[in-house]
Amino acid sequence: MISSEARSVEPPLALKAYDTEELADVYFFRPVGAVITRAAHAGRFTPNQVTILAGVVGTVAGLLLYNEDLGLFAFGLLILHGLFDSADGQLARLTGRSSEGGFFLDGVSDYFTDAAICLGIAAGILHRGGSSSIIGWALLANVCLGIQAMLYVYHRAAYSLVVGKGVASRDDLPAARSGSLSALRTGYALLRQCLIGGQMEIARLLRSRAGKEQVREDDRLEYARHFYWPKRGWNLLGANTRFYAIGILALLHRLDLFFLFVLIPMNAAAFSLSLWQDWADRRFRASLANRLSP
Repeated sequence: MISSEARSVEPPLALKAYDTEELADVYFFRPVGAVITRAAHAGRFTPNQVTILAGVVGTVAGLLLYNEDLGLFAFGLLILHGLFDSADGQLARLTGRSSEGGFFLDGVSDYFTDAAICLGIAAGILHRGGSSSIIGWALLANVCLGIQAMLYVYHRAAYSLVVGKGVASRDDLPAARSGSLSALRTGYALLRQCLIGGQMEIARLLRSRAGKEQVREDDRLEYARHFYWPKRGWNLLGANTRFYAIGILALLHRLDLFFLFVLIPMNAAAFSLSLWQDWADRRFRASLANRLSP
């Protein structure tokens, strides 16, 4: 029975399906973020201002990892970054200010946090007499973190749109505009299209069968049946996982192992999840084809 998987429970403030969230999000980041959201709303802060604040806090936390003695304090700031990151989305939904630009800015905030983490740890290793080769490992880890985050965000968002809102996801390239920011957004969209594979074809199939942009109910339930557990799996690549790893490594005074953590188990998880997602994509397309057959 799949009704429990497809059900979208929308609380009055957060307006986001609980079944797309990790347990830490449901029981910690979301409720505490809701308190911050109400305070920000009362103070007339915009969602983008909260996003920028989250980026500043995350960047400072990452740079503080230069000093292993401040590792646990930096970990605490990363958790605060996560709370602001939850609050900006809740505030956007509360005030009706959700936008593609805000979504992109949120991704930039997270990227700066990850880049600062890699920079802070690498600089600390160099300061303590480590090999300069750590710079290359830090750059490689930062690229991998960006790809992992892109996959995590896309698959959760696609599931939330189709199952929670009954709308087929889109991955069109942004309209052509001049300027470096537009070029970055276009490059981001192109890379994402390369990474998500069969999900683009599935989105097109759902849209072709939809009425007035709404996904058919049987397609929505079938989508939930095939993609609920892969979507849960993608949560492994979320920011919480790497923040917890930093907390543990800071406690052990082994922040130097963070790049190894990103490059081996996290990349292995991303590769395995991509295979699982591709398998689910093919099964879902076959299911659609069978239901279309006379």
